[in-house]
Order: sequence, then structure tokens, then C-alpha cells
Amino acid sequence: MIRRPRWTIAAAVVLMCAAGLQAQEKLTLRQFIETAISNSASVQIAGDAVAGAESKIREAKSSLLPQVGFVSSYTRMSLTQEFDIPNFGHFKFSAPNSYALRLGATEPLFTWGRLGKTVELSRIGRDVAESGAAVTAQTLAYQIVPIFYGVLYTDASVKVLDSTLESLNKRLAIIQERFRAGLASDFDVSLLSVQISGLESQRLDFLNNVRKLMMTYNRIAGRPVESEFVPEGTLAFEPVTADAGALAAEAAANRPEARVIANQRRLAQTQIDLASTGNKPNVLASFNYQFNNGYLPDVTQLRGYWTASLAVSYPVFDGHRTSAQVAEARIGLKTVEEQAADLLRGFRLEVEQALADLKTLEQRVGVERAKIDHAERALRIADERYKAGLMSMTDLVEAQDALDGARLNYLQLIFEHVLARYSLDKAAGRNIITGGGPS
Repeated sequence: MIRRPRWTIAAAVVLMCAAGLQAQEKLTLRQFIETAISNSASVQIAGDAVAGAESKIREAKSSLLPQVGFVSSYTRMSLTQEFDIPNFGHFKFSAPNSYALRLGATEPLFTWGRLGKTVELSRIGRDVAESGAAVTAQTLAYQIVPIFYGVLYTDASVKVLDSTLESLNKRLAIIQERFRAGLASDFDVSLLSVQISGLESQRLDFLNNVRKLMMTYNRIAGRPVESEFVPEGTLAFEPVTADAGALAAEAAANRPEARVIANQRRLAQTQIDLASTGNKPNVLASFNYQFNNGYLPDVTQLRGYWTASLAVSYPVFDGHRTSAQVAEARIGLKTVEEQAADLLRGFRLEVEQALADLKTLEQRVGVERAKIDHAERALRIADERYKAGLMSMTDLVEAQDALDGARLNYLQLIFEHVLARYSLDKAAGRNIITGGGPS
């Protein structure tokens, strides 16, 4: 059975897609990233952690200020002290109703730096939270880059297939005319029809991949899941020349993970300093003003008075608790130092791996370009030979397949090379959120 030409169907699909694209939202990579970060639940959670750390600082600072409190009480006693003295009268030494009102203030005058270190710990905790939030945002940004370029890659692949389909449909129309004139076999018509069906199926797979990429991004960015967008960018091949040592040094200076470990080192050192104050003296001042009844000569009258005190405490022996806490804190610092050294080694490894990937991909791109040139030449020769009756339709279709495969492989390598450039930027600690593209 001879199939009808499908170029009309393909054209209709293309027109429908073009009409849909007009209504789609265009997004640059920077907009793509900013939208995702502003709506990401993980980024919002990290921001809440920073806000919580800010509150911890205010809480720690409160210990440096005077603590003022008001206390009032009422006591009813069933037994009171009173008696009569002949010729002098009746005397009360206590009242059945006892009232007390007291306003007091205390302030630590000297704590051997303990309170200051506590505030410093809170500040470092805030810095750690901020670094963690930066890591979260940066990690998310680099995670969604493949989605942006994945859509560009699949769109470019669809264009390759559309170009091939247009050419094959024209060939099919010619072969059908020749078949009706008895100059071609139904096998040639069937072979081209099958080839077109295969490419249309492959095209549908690419379009479905685009849809899934968009749905993945919409979930991350908090957009309606069926929303569509058009990436405003290009899938371009740009060779990279870089020095691994310089990039590793850049990573040590700029990566958010390096800032996190630096803050953890500060935190561990401050914990040592704080632990060492455990057996040091403290000086505390207090002042109270209060009203009480129960004082002679009139125990029912409320009287006001004040008291002031200065207290000094010095732990002579704490059972070696302070020395144990200091030793524990020093072990914590040593652990952080080891983690920092391992992190720097990891940075260097990531940089070298990214450079190795780029070098390999650049070599493969050169090979694939040569394959495309050869496949284009082979297809021209096959087409001429088929027209001259020197080659079968099967050979012509194989030549077309070879060219399509080379073109799609080339696009795949360009896509992988772009992602590898971003991987190198990530390894070097470059801020994609503000930069918006690989260098």
C-alpha cells in the first residue's frame, strides 16, 4: 500500500509549534536562574536559617546588658507575734498580711571574655548560615543549567530532523511520481516512508524531552507545571584554555564551600577560647530597690529601701572539667583543619577532571566535524549515483542516516562541551548567579 505524502502533516505540526512559541515566555539564562532561586524551597529554607542565626546574635548580646526584673508578692500568715507590755501598750512584731515589691538589676562586670566569645560564636554561626545559603543557591544554579541548555540542544536537534524530513518528503514526492510512471519500485517508496516515520518518531521523542525538561524546571522554580518558555541563548562551541593551578587557587579563594570551612575554623578556635574561660573569675554587680512591710515600729507600713552588692566568684577546682573541654575543642579544630585540607585537594581534582573532559570533548568535536564533511560529500555522491541508476535507494538512505547521525552527534558534543565549561566554572568557584555564563 502506497502511503500519502506526509509533508503536509509535518508542515502543519511546524506551524502549530511556531504559533505556540509566540505565546511562550522568553528567558535568558540569568532570568532562568534568578526565577528558580527566588522560588526554590531549599533556598528559602537556607534563608530562614540565616534569619534564625541573626536572632541568636541578638540573644547572645542580651547577656552584655543589665538584666532588670520586677517581683511582687503577698503572704498571709495565720500566726503573728504580738503582745502587751503593761503601762507601755500593745506591740506587733509581725503583720498577718505581708507585701513585697522589688525592682532589681544585675550586670556582669567581668567574665574573662566569656560573654564576648559567646557573641562571637553567634556571629560566626550567622556567617556559616550565610555561606550555607550561598552554597545552596550556587548549587541550584548549576543544577538547572543543563535544563536550559538541554532545551536548546533538543530544539537544535529538532531543526536538524526537520531539515532532513523536508528533504526526504521532497524525495518521496518525486519517487511517488516516478512510481506512478513505472520508473521506480514500490520498495523505494516504502523505504523512504519508513525512514520518514522513524525520523518523525525521533522528533516526537525530542519534543517530549523538551516538555519533561520544562516540567522539571517549573517544579524547581515554583511555576505552573505546564508553563512553557523559550531559552534565549545559543549552543556554541568555544574552546577553553586554562591553567589548573590558577583555577585551583581561584577555587580556594572564591568557592562558597571554602568560606564555609573557613567559618567553621573560626568557630572551632572561638570554642577553644570560650572553653578556656571555664575556670576563670567572674565579677557580678547587682542593685535592688524594694518596698516591704513588717518592719518596726509599724509592721503594717510599707517601707522602701535599696541594696547593692558586688560578687566575685573564682572556681578553685572544677574537677578538670575546663581542661577536658579545651582538649575536646582542640580536637574539633584539628578535624576542621583536616577537612579544609581535603576540601582543597577536592577542588584541585574537580578542576583537573573538568579540564580533562573539555580537552577530550574538543578533540571529539574536531573528529565529528570531519565526519559531517565526509557524510555531506557522501550524500551528494549517493544522490547523484541514485539519479544515474548506479546506486540503490537503500544506499541513499544509509548515506542520509550517516549525515543525520553525524549532525546529531555534533550537537550532542557541543551540548556536553557547554556543560563541561560550566562544570569548570563551578569547580573554580565562579558565581554563575551574577555572571550568567561560562568564561
